[in-house]
Order: sequence, then structure tokens, then C-alpha cells
Amino acid sequence: MLTLREITKENLIPVTDLEMEESQAGFVEDNLFSIAECYLYEEFIPKAIYDNEIPIGFVLYYFVEDDPDYVFLHRIMVDKNQQGKGYGVRSLELCVEEFKKEFPSIGCVELIHYPDNDRAAAVYEKAGFKLTGGRVKSAPGRIERGSDDENRTYEVIRRRYY
Repeated sequence: MLTLREITKENLIPVTDLEMEESQAGFVEDNLFSIAECYLYEEFIPKAIYDNEIPIGFVLYYFVEDDPDYVFLHRIMVDKNQQGKGYGVRSLELCVEEFKKEFPSIGCVELIHYPDNDRAAAVYEKAGFKLTGGRVKSAPGRIERGSDDENRTYEVIRRRYY
């Protein structure tokens, strides 16, 4: 059974040991960097994704007051050893359910991704996240440093409405 759990002293190391496949490393910051960002951005909420007692992934999200209110799913990852087992779609569905419980006023969940991240796009689409037609300038992170790749200057927006 999949669950979202707080990051604690007991699970910090196993969660920061989770990794993306090498071919996906340029698409999402690692979990340690994400957890460190929570120190700077009080609104960020980090959680581990567990299958029973095994940590299999990580999410980072925050609430946005807007019209409609929504949760921005800043990051989601499934460990390279757990990919191909359906965890991506199931984790997204779990997030959608749990976010609505945590923030009852939300009307949707929003995420962004690089336009050339076809693998993630397919998972998001399968989980019901539709392109809005919008795009945003990428916030500079470690993975974008020094890149002159046009696909790293902006990200496309997807939403899943309730």
C-alpha cells in the first residue's frame, strides 16, 4: 500500500539515497537538494513515498492561494530501482487524494516539466494531468547551471482538476 510520510531523522538517509536513472538525472534535482530547499522556503512540504515499509520515491509540494486554490507539485521522483512497476502513476494518484485531504479548498494540482521529458509527460498524462497550453520560465537550479539547451529555459504546465 502506498503512503506519504514525513521526512524524519529515521528515514532521511534512505530517502536521500533514492536516485533517478542516469538518463533522467537532468530533469529533477536530487532529494537532498530538495530537502535543503525546505530550509529556505517555509511553504515547501517534503514527503517520502512508501510502499508498505519501503521508501520508493519522494515528493515536494506547496499550497497556492489563487482562483482556484491549488497545490503545486514541485517535484516527484521514483527511485531507479522501482521504476517500471506502475509507481509513477500510482504515486501521482495518491498525491492528488492526499493533497485534497490536506487542503480541502483546492480545485486542482499543478506541475511543470521540461518539454523534452517525454517519459514523465507520458506518466503525467496517464495520471490525468493535462497540458494547459501555458509555460513558465525555468527557475535556475543546479541541473540548469551552464546549460545552453533551449529545453532548459522553460517548462510546460499541466493541471489535474478535481
